[in-house]
Amino acid sequence: MSAIDVFPEACANVSSVIQDAATADLTRSTPCGDFNLQHLVHHFTGTTSALARIGVREPLDAADPWGAGTTADPARWASGLVSNLDALARAWAAPTAWLGSVDTGGGEMPAPVIGEMALAEVVLHGWDLARATGQHLVVGPELGAELRRMVEETGELGRQLGAYGPAVQVGDEAGDLERALAASGRDPDWRR
Repeated sequence: MSAIDVFPEACANVSSVIQDAATADLTRSTPCGDFNLQHLVHHFTGTTSALARIGVREPLDAADPWGAGTTADPARWASGLVSNLDALARAWAAPTAWLGSVDTGGGEMPAPVIGEMALAEVVLHGWDLARATGQHLVVGPELGAELRRMVEETGELGRQLGAYGPAVQVGDEAGDLERALAASGRDPDWRR
């Protein structure tokens, strides 16, 4: 299994969580550091839009390439985010998306690195959103194993860039998802 194989599952499962959270109180806390649910939704909407565009080699917004200034409509954020995830899944399901290098708005990077980053973004923030809204994100064994591999390989770089927090210790019985969450600085046992 590789990231391209599990991408559709990840996007579909996170979309299901989002649809069930459409009426959630956006002031809720999340496992994602200082982000409340509204901040998480804005961030997730911006990054999923940018990553979908990168996957099909569309240019990013020169003024705000990663959508940092995105503000999702409080009444329609869920449908917008689900639409972004659909576009993201279609973009990165194409084998050509994983070839060569891509423009990230600040330079060129290998497409496989960005594709894996997109998958981690979807699952990790999907889990954040699920936990913040009292839900459980379904992650199959292949997706869990691939996420763990990716996050463990990029953990130190992610911490240097501020994308991941300090690693969290988990017990020997922890599965792949829990280990990936812990490597990204999330407490797998986090509760709202």
